[in-house]
Amino acid sequence: MKAIFKKAVPVLAKLEQAGFEAYFVGGSVRDTLLGREVADIDIATSAFPEEVKQIFTRTFDTGIEHGTVSVLEAGEIYEITTFRTEGTYADFRRPDEVVFIRSLEKDLERRDFTMNAIAMGLDGRFIDPFCGQQDMKNKQIRAVGQPWERFHEDALRMMRGVRFVSQLDFSLEKDTYEAMQQNIALLKNIAVERIAVEFVKLMKGEAVKTALPLVEELEMLPYLPGFVGQNAAIQRLASWDLAAARDDETIWFIVVLAVMPENVGNFLRAWKLPNKLIREVSKAYDLADKRVWSDYELFATGTHTVALVEKARFIQTGETDWTALHERFDGLPVQSRSEIQASGDDIMVWADKKGGPWLKDLLARLDQAIIEGEIRNTQSEIKGWVEHVINESA
Repeated sequence: MKAIFKKAVPVLAKLEQAGFEAYFVGGSVRDTLLGREVADIDIATSAFPEEVKQIFTRTFDTGIEHGTVSVLEAGEIYEITTFRTEGTYADFRRPDEVVFIRSLEKDLERRDFTMNAIAMGLDGRFIDPFCGQQDMKNKQIRAVGQPWERFHEDALRMMRGVRFVSQLDFSLEKDTYEAMQQNIALLKNIAVERIAVEFVKLMKGEAVKTALPLVEELEMLPYLPGFVGQNAAIQRLASWDLAAARDDETIWFIVVLAVMPENVGNFLRAWKLPNKLIREVSKAYDLADKRVWSDYELFATGTHTVALVEKARFIQTGETDWTALHERFDGLPVQSRSEIQASGDDIMVWADKKGGPWLKDLLARLDQAIIEGEIRNTQSEIKGWVEHVINESA
C-alpha cells in the first residue's frame, strides 16, 4: 500500500471501529492499479454525514448536502463522502436529489467509468463489481452500466472520457463511443468553466495526438468556444509536439496559434479564463512571428513573454533560440525598469513639467538609451541626458 494510503489508514480504521464500512475510492485507486503517481485520495463510507461528525473531533461541512464531510486527522484534512445514489438529472449536470445509502456497490454504480468504480479496503483488497481492472488491462474506457444513462446524468463525462484517452493512452469501448456520438449535443448544458478544465487536462495528456482526432470525430467542436468549423485547428494541434505544453498559459497560447481567432482576447474570454492569462497570451500572440530580437526589445518584452513565444516555436517547429536570448538578457545593463536609477517623479522635477504622454515616451527613450549603452545607469548621467533631451525639444 502506498504511503499516502497508509497515512490515511487511521481514518478508515476509526470508521470501521464505529461499525461502518469505509474504503478508498476513485482516481487514487485507479492510478494505484495503473502504477501511476497518486496525488490525493477519496474516502467513501456507509456512515451518514452526522455519524461521521460524531466519530471525529475536528470536522468541516464542506459539501454536507452531497454527503461530504472533511475531517482533520494527524495534521491532514480528508474528505469523507457517504455512499449515495442520485435522482434524475434534469439539467444533465447535477442530480435533482441525493439519497444516502449503506451499499458500496450501489455507490460505485453511479460512477462514470468502470476504472473509476473500484474501491480498496484497509487490507489492500480491491472491490471491483464492474470489472474495471479487466478494462484497464484491455486499455479501454467503458461506462459503468448503460453509457446513455451515465452521459445523461452528467454530459461532461463525455469530455472526461476523451480526456482519459489522452492521459492514459486507452481507447473508448464501442458502446461507450457510440453513446457519446449519439448524445454529444448534451454538452451544450455544461458550464464552459468545466469544459475548459477538461480541455486543458486533455491537452496535457501523453496521448493527446490520439485524443484530439476524437474531439473532431465525436463532433465536440461546436461545444468548445471559438472552435466551430475549426477542424483544421485540431489537425494543426495534433501535428505539433505538445510534450512541452505543460502549463495552462502555454497550452492556451498554442491553442490560439492553431485557431488564429480574429480577436484573441474575445476568444479567451469566451472560455472564461483569468484576466492575467488573457493579457499574457494576447501579448505573446502579437509577437508570435518574431524571430530577431534587439536588446531593447528583449528588455521591453521581458523574459516571460519571450520564453512563451520561443516555447511555442519549439512546439511548432522543434526550433528555438531561447538559450541564446536568455544569455543576452542576462547580459543587459538592467533587466527591469525598477533597476533604472530615476523614476517618473524625478524626471518631472528635472523637466519642471507635469505628467502626460510625453513622460511615457521619454521613459521609453531613457530605457533604450541605457540598454544600448548610450548612457550609464547612474542618476547624474540620467539627469544630464533628460535635461539635454528636454532642451533639445524646447
